[in-house]
Amino acid sequence: MANTGPTGSTLPSPFVFPTAATGSAPPPLVVDIAELLASHAAIASQEAADRSTLSVLLNETRETLRPQMFAWAAAGFPAIYIVQQFTISPPEVCSDGVTRSVYDYVVYLLGQDMTTTIAGIQALCVGVQISYSFAGNTLRIHVSRG
Repeated sequence: MANTGPTGSTLPSPFVFPTAATGSAPPPLVVDIAELLASHAAIASQEAADRSTLSVLLNETRETLRPQMFAWAAAGFPAIYIVQQFTISPPEVCSDGVTRSVYDYVVYLLGQDMTTTIAGIQALCVGVQISYSFAGNTLRIHVSRG
């Protein structure tokens, strides 16, 4: 019988490529409890700070709104004049595991929708129309003559 050549692998053993079954890299971690606890604590802390920043909207007083109203009067009562601004950045995922837009994040933090929030501020003002808008991550409270 004639020799037809080698029939096995001709690559030396260092050139054997790992496969999923023989690979030496450990699988990536899905979750690490220490990382999860730290992330959740950071998100909860951010939410608490943002909630505190926005809480003025639920508890407007003469002291929180009146100085901006005088600035509006001094400017000649222009329409849709911004009297308050709040810049916030929602986390990628909130502490309750829900992903929210900026608007939905504000509603989540305030515990009520913006219509209710604006109505509460409106009840404190006579002859003034209160409105709001969002510009990116900034919530703006506006006034116009009513």
